[in-house]
Amino acid sequence: MIGEDKSYKTNLVRDRIGIQFYYQGNEVMSTPKPQPSFNLRRLKDLEMRLNREKNLGKLWEYYMDRFADHPEFIEFGEPVEHPFLQQIIPMLSQEIVKKDPRNIFLIKIPDYEFIHGSFWVESRIGGLIYFEKKLKGMVAISGLNMSGHMKYSRFTGHPIDNN
Repeated sequence: MIGEDKSYKTNLVRDRIGIQFYYQGNEVMSTPKPQPSFNLRRLKDLEMRLNREKNLGKLWEYYMDRFADHPEFIEFGEPVEHPFLQQIIPMLSQEIVKKDPRNIFLIKIPDYEFIHGSFWVESRIGGLIYFEKKLKGMVAISGLNMSGHMKYSRFTGHPIDNN
C-alpha cells in the first residue's frame, strides 16, 4: 500500500513488463511523468539576476547550469521569429567579435515571456537570453575553437512609437 486517503486506498501495481501503475478505486492511472531536472520558476530569479548581476560570466553560468544544460528545457518552448532580436544579435556580434552571425535559432517560452536561443559566428557558438516584458537580454559568444573564453553583452531595448 502506497498511501491512504479518507475515501479510498491507493495501491501500486506492476504489470508483466514492469511498468508501474497506480490503482485508485476503479481507475488505473500510469505513473506520473518524472519532473524535469530544472525548474521554470527559476526564470524569475534569472530575470532578477539579469537586472542586478555585475559579473556577466557568473550570470551566464547560472543560466547554463540551471536551464540550457538540460535537454528537456528546449521542449518547453517553441521556435519563434523575433524581429528585434534578429536585428540586435548581428549588431552585438559585430561589436563583440567583428563578424556576422549565422543560423540564429530562437525559442520562446510564452508563459514567462522569455526567449532563449543560439547562433554561430564562424567557429564560435553564441547564446542569448531575453525577457520580452523588460526588453532586456544578454548575449554570450564563445572564444575561437571553443576555447572556453567567453565574451558577453547585456542589452536593453526601448519601445519605438511608429506614429
